[in-house]
Amino acid sequence: MFILFEPDVLTSDAARLLAPLTAHEAPAVLSPHSDDAAWLRQTGLQLLDEHRALGRRRLDVHHALRRSLLESLLLRLANSPDVTSTGALAGGTGRRDTYARFVDALELHFRELHRAADYAGLLGCSVRTLSRAARDTTGKGVREVIDERRLLEARRLLRGGGWDARAVAVHLGFTDPANFGRFFRGHTGLTPAAFTARETRTGM
Repeated sequence: MFILFEPDVLTSDAARLLAPLTAHEAPAVLSPHSDDAAWLRQTGLQLLDEHRALGRRRLDVHHALRRSLLESLLLRLANSPDVTSTGALAGGTGRRDTYARFVDALELHFRELHRAADYAGLLGCSVRTLSRAARDTTGKGVREVIDERRLLEARRLLRGGGWDARAVAVHLGFTDPANFGRFFRGHTGLTPAAFTARETRTGM
């Protein structure tokens, strides 16, 4: 799950408590303790639901609810047992660092680079090393992580950006809109047009 936000949406108290998590040298990816994983996932889904609820309640209330859910999620993650301890990172520090650098590169290049080999080349490591780093950190393959990021962007643009499927396909580096349609339907069960129509109905 990717949650993108501007730092200034946090209250000053939350920003102070989360400073170690947002520092430049902090790990880009944190794995929560198993005791917190279910709660964090549920809170993430509630945050997504509130994000989609624009228009159901007063705008100031909507923003306050989103901020509250985001801060709760981040504070719980930052203080999950063992998440910042040396023991929790022992044995996997190198791979976690590789994965963190991969995520940073992915954010910059997911629109034009879509193969594990592309990112391994950028990071100066082998595809095997990158694959192991991704598996150890997320339980997913590199291609799956790349596809999830592209899918997240596609959903965002189709949901409320005024983009049609052809424009999104070009934006995400698909050579053929039909390929994008198959990609999107394979991951969501919906065509891009059906997804946009559904989101328009639920957002009304």
